Formats: sequence, structure tokens, C-alpha cells
Amino acid sequence: MESDGNNGLGGDEISLLTEELIQLSVKSSMVEPNGKFSLICSIWTEKSYNQESFKAQMRSIWKTNKKFGIQGVGQNLFMISFESEEDLETVLEGQPWLFRKQLILFDQLSKSMARDQIRLVSSPFWIKTGPYLPEFDKKDLLHAVGVTFGGVLRSEILGEFCRLRVKLNVQRPLRRGIFVSIGNGNKFWIPFKYEKLPTFCFGCGMLGHSLHDCTEIAPAEENKIREDPPFSLALKAKLNLVGRESLKLNALAKKLQIQCSNVGKSTEKQEEPSYNEQSSGMIREPQNDAWLTTKTADLEMQKEE
Repeated sequence: MESDGNNGLGGDEISLLTEELIQLSVKSSMVEPNGKFSLICSIWTEKSYNQESFKAQMRSIWKTNKKFGIQGVGQNLFMISFESEEDLETVLEGQPWLFRKQLILFDQLSKSMARDQIRLVSSPFWIKTGPYLPEFDKKDLLHAVGVTFGGVLRSEILGEFCRLRVKLNVQRPLRRGIFVSIGNGNKFWIPFKYEKLPTFCFGCGMLGHSLHDCTEIAPAEENKIREDPPFSLALKAKLNLVGRESLKLNALAKKLQIQCSNVGKSTEKQEEPSYNEQSSGMIREPQNDAWLTTKTADLEMQKEE
């Protein structure tokens, strides 16, 4: 009686025929820059998003002088290639950028890198602080606060408030503010408000997920945290709607003069990339009043879920 297959044969007696051996080519894990001006970027979240949706949205909000290409190179990981260095710098200057209210992290890609070696963990943000006591030296205070973030990229004083641009480590919780101690031993709390703040957890303060998806918070604790969250929408800075509206009406200069007279610092307005540089070079101008209404509603985002 004939036996099927290899029955009755020992393992050392089996030899593979040519037809029983194939060679597979494994997809390269290397990410190669496409041209001189390339960025690598990732969406900071555990959720997986459709690559085509990401590409379509970025193409709709970035108004570059020349064309750019977007290539998916991994889960929530993309390479963006520009034809000009100016366009690359404009995109970097416009950070932070959001996709579906999730933060996009960027870095320049100048040489081939293995995907598992790519680490994107920081992003620049504008933080609004104040008001301050009259005896505070705002320049010294801005410097001192910036040092706690690893340095100040840019800063400006707007009346009794200040803005500073710093790099946030997205692996750490958001900071709600800082205590300032003065000579008499008293401490004063200076709150932080972040411009263009993405989705964050009201429980642990981390970017990239909501309270409902937090792995650090036990389900039984959710309701208690919702009643008195340690982190809240108080961390979100209001958008400067006057600056945006001035673009729509094509009267930016006039509007800025009015704004500057209110804060008493006309020269400071030249350094507002989060309002002026993005709007003039990157974001399409609003076409009707509904645009402003939508943006206002978005800032007043309901508590998660």
C-alpha cells in the first residue's frame, strides 16, 4: 500500500526539490529621501488613518509656490518631497499642523533611514501666558519659562500678555502652567494656553488620544475625572479671529493697526507666524462668514465623546 506525502520518512531524509523552494524579496525597511528637500512626518496617535485622506487634506491646506509630493512609507508615516527649499521651510514654520485634530510631527530627511530608527517626538507650539503682576520683568520671565522647555524659539510681548514659541516633547503630559516665586516668598501661578492644541486626554494630559481611549485611566475612574478633569479646554488659546478676518476682507494692514493700538505694541505683530505667515502663505483665504463661524465652533470643542 502506498503512503501519502512523507509518511515513514525521517526528517533528515527529506530533500527539497527545486519546485519546493522559492525566494521572496522582503520589502525594504529603509526610507529614502525623494530629492533634496524632503520631510518625514507622522500622525501622533495610535489610530490608523487612510493615507489618501491625509494626502488630500494636506494638499488642500498647503498653498506652496511649487508642487510637492506625499508618499506613504508606513502606518501614519509619510514622506513629503518639495521642489523648493522655501516651500519646505514654510511648512515647518507653520507648525503645528493637525489632521483630524491629531498632531502631525515633522523632521527633515536628508539621508536614508530605517523606519524603526525614525523618532519624531517633538513639535513647536506657541504658548500664551499672563496676565502678569506689574513688578514682573516680562523678558526675564519669558526666558526663565522657556528654559524649562529647553529653550525659546521665539517670543513676543503683547501688552500684559506674552507669547513664546517652544518645542514640546509629545511623550510628556501638557504643562498647565508654572509657579513664579518672588523675593518675599510668595508664589504666583502663571497658566499656559496653547495655540492650535490637538486632541489631548483630560485625564493624563497626553496628546494623541482622548479620555475614553486612555490606557492610564481605569474605566471606573472616567466619570469622576469627567466631573473634575485635571486637564481641560482651559489649555486652549483662543484663535485671533480679527487677524483671520482681515485676510478675508483683504484689509490686513488696517486691521493690524487697530489691533496693535489695543495692545500698544505695533512692532510685535511682525512675528506672528501662527496668524500672519500661515494665513498669507499657506492657508486658503476664507470665502464667506461661515468659515469664521466654523472655526469658532471648533475652538469650543465639546468635552470628549
